[in-house]
Amino acid sequence: MVYNKNKWSRRTSIAQLLYTSFIVIYQNKTKTSPSTNRRKSPTRSLIMMTRSHISQLRTMLSFLATIKGDLSNITAPPFILAPISVTEIPASWAAHHEIFLRPAHEEDPGRRVLLVLKNFFCSLNHQVKATTTTTAEAENPDEKKKKKKKAGGVGIIKKPLNGFLGEIFIGSFGGSTRVVVEQVSHHPPVTASALYNLEQGISSSGYVAQETTFTGGGSVCVKQVGHAILRDRVHEESHLRTNLPTMTIRGLLTGRPYVELQGTCYVSSSSGYLSTIVFGDDGDDDDGKGMKKSSFWGSGGPRHYVRAVVRKDGKDVYEITGQWNGLLTVRDVAADGHATVIESFHVDHIPSVRLDVKPIEKQSPWESRRAWEKVTGAIRRGDMGDIVREKGKIEEAQRQMRAVEENNGLEWPRVFFQRSGKGEKSKEFTVLARALPDPLLREPEMDRTAGSWSFVGVEAAEVLIKEGAYHDSLEPTG
Repeated sequence: MVYNKNKWSRRTSIAQLLYTSFIVIYQNKTKTSPSTNRRKSPTRSLIMMTRSHISQLRTMLSFLATIKGDLSNITAPPFILAPISVTEIPASWAAHHEIFLRPAHEEDPGRRVLLVLKNFFCSLNHQVKATTTTTAEAENPDEKKKKKKKAGGVGIIKKPLNGFLGEIFIGSFGGSTRVVVEQVSHHPPVTASALYNLEQGISSSGYVAQETTFTGGGSVCVKQVGHAILRDRVHEESHLRTNLPTMTIRGLLTGRPYVELQGTCYVSSSSGYLSTIVFGDDGDDDDGKGMKKSSFWGSGGPRHYVRAVVRKDGKDVYEITGQWNGLLTVRDVAADGHATVIESFHVDHIPSVRLDVKPIEKQSPWESRRAWEKVTGAIRRGDMGDIVREKGKIEEAQRQMRAVEENNGLEWPRVFFQRSGKGEKSKEFTVLARALPDPLLREPEMDRTAGSWSFVGVEAAEVLIKEGAYHDSLEPTG
């Protein structure tokens, strides 16, 4: 294990500086007003803070711009945190439950690939929305619980809580699809996940590491490295999905942040189909109406544009174009000179299913919602002091655990996933990766993901979940 004390010391000082700056701002905003002689509510004050202290935010971002390298593990100021951990995000891959399972019931292999892509786009949109709230929801935390949301809310991008090493998330969809997620590495941050439905014969497993950097123009860039394999037991078929698109958060300096996806992803299918997905955006300002003044796809193109081409035997078969968070059109382009529309759909209109999780009091201390319960509660209340205190308890205990491991030459035991040695890779990955046009993606990038991670299997996982004692009497807080 590598433990860089100087690096950690610098991160700690950065976090303390950020916390001090924004707690002072927050306290100033909640002091008694001379004109009204009454105290503003914490949530209202938090909204006012984010609107009226853009200059302080710019100062913070300018400071972060001086830091070189990965920012993933630098503690974020509390007011930009979302009340959700990164370990819960992978559940999005099965949130559109019917689409996730439908390949098992589709006889045409080409249409199965299209279903895999449809679920891919819906899941990406779902992941972004999981950490996005509106101004109305920020003022009223119960807003999300209402069936009818208020119109006109402005989207606010929030940062999910960094998963701590050993954090686990267990959930299910429809009572039949299990979701198992574990934070298998903290430096670098790597999240491994497995989703499976034994009745339908559909499963997926993989892992992703995030590398966060600060770019010019006040943007934060999050590269997502790793891969996942979707398996269809009914048709004895599998699909390899390479690195997720790079996520760029723009508009921070203007106080109107939004997410853009960039880069190229691939889905290599054992049926012989290869899907190339290109997310395009050049970062130019839009015209105020959601259209780009200029973009990778040409002048006046829409923001959030994506184009996917499905090929077999070197020939284009299908094409999907549109906005990854909006309307997408699927076309059959196999016929010479003719393109036939198969389907058009809006990702927001594809129904999602509720994620079921055990009540917090029945969860292990290592399960996300129980571990972060006090922190997420403070985030929803807008209580900056409690966020800092409760979050700090977990972070300090984790530092102590890592120090003990380093001093005794120990490695943290993972529960649901196993690390492969350098140079080791599964035969399934090797076969599917051969079709990838980018040779760099044909080998797992183990240096960036702290190894290659494989799921222990359904039987072993179910036994572990039933027992529910993941690290004996040890808890995340020590």
